[in-house]
Amino acid sequence: MKRIYAVLMCMILAAASLVGCAQSSGDSKADSSVQESSKEESSAAEESSAVEEFSEAESSAEESKAEENTELKAELRAKFPEKADQVVVEADSVTFEDASSETVTIQKNPQKTVNLYGSFTTLWYEAGGTVAGCIGGDSAITLYQEYIGRDITQDEGVTVVATSSSGKKWDVESIIAQQPDLIICSTAMSGYSTIQAPAEAAGIPVIAMSYNDFSDYLKWFKVFCNLNSQEELWDTVAMPALDSVVEILAKCPTEDTPKVFSMFSGAESLQANTTNTVVGEMIEEMNAVNIVDEWENASGAERLDINLETVYAADPDIIVVQCHAGAEAAQQQIQELYGENPVWQSLRAVQEGQVYYLEKELFHNKPNSRFAEAYQKLAEILYPDLEL
Repeated sequence: MKRIYAVLMCMILAAASLVGCAQSSGDSKADSSVQESSKEESSAAEESSAVEEFSEAESSAEESKAEENTELKAELRAKFPEKADQVVVEADSVTFEDASSETVTIQKNPQKTVNLYGSFTTLWYEAGGTVAGCIGGDSAITLYQEYIGRDITQDEGVTVVATSSSGKKWDVESIIAQQPDLIICSTAMSGYSTIQAPAEAAGIPVIAMSYNDFSDYLKWFKVFCNLNSQEELWDTVAMPALDSVVEILAKCPTEDTPKVFSMFSGAESLQANTTNTVVGEMIEEMNAVNIVDEWENASGAERLDINLETVYAADPDIIVVQCHAGAEAAQQQIQELYGENPVWQSLRAVQEGQVYYLEKELFHNKPNSRFAEAYQKLAEILYPDLEL
């Protein structure tokens, strides 16, 4: 009996020991599980905090970029109309400084205007005017058809007073004989210097124009629309053009911008455009580098003769060609002059197919209210990945 009792006691002690071990193991596993859960929660919290910090930094960077973009737009909206802001509009007259550097006052609503420059004629019509006399010839007629929508030389009451914008080819006496009450001409091609004295002697006011960029467009549009008593066109034509140009320029990158060689295909030669030309200034406004501006004698010059060795040394990413007589004529001219030239053929831009011929209508003729279209076309060339 004692032996049976002893056996039972051993069995009870063994069972108790097993239960104790099981509880100890369970407690240990529970503690381990709690520790692992705590580590996971801590890691998740750290990851969440890092994501929040990154998101905040990214949001702050975007806000800063948006603020800079807003400031840039404001600067551009203030810069472009600076010349136009100097135009003084009175009830019956408009006062401004013309390209002769003289301050002139012109009475509103001229009844018989003679415009001696094709692109200025299209701007005059865009600003609500009509002419009694203008330049004729195939080039001018094409221009009128493209911008005005018809050949105005066929309009009733319109006289073709010359077939060239070059003053040296004008019959000044016949122009004065038209007895206009306003003459508009360019300071280029001997225009103003040819007509100014005879017109002054006849008591006819003359506007001397120089129109090289978008700021000039805004100035002359303000002058013209007010002279024609169509001041509402400033808000419906000029301001939308300004808004569109500003939006395009504000999107142009400021880093890793291309080096550009800008060429001008003229009637008799090829030249290089500096920033003092319409195309050159547009390139600069888009933050690209115009390699011609680094050349000797570039300061103050509009165009320079081309040295291909100098172009090769600058290694431009892109070549743009401003076309005087259209893209086909420019391509033929370059082929004739440079087609077999090993330096031209070795230019990286040529080898990679980065030579672009700019539309004559937008980049040689004055684009007027289509300036935004011109800026967009050039932006697509300089920054093909840019969303416009």
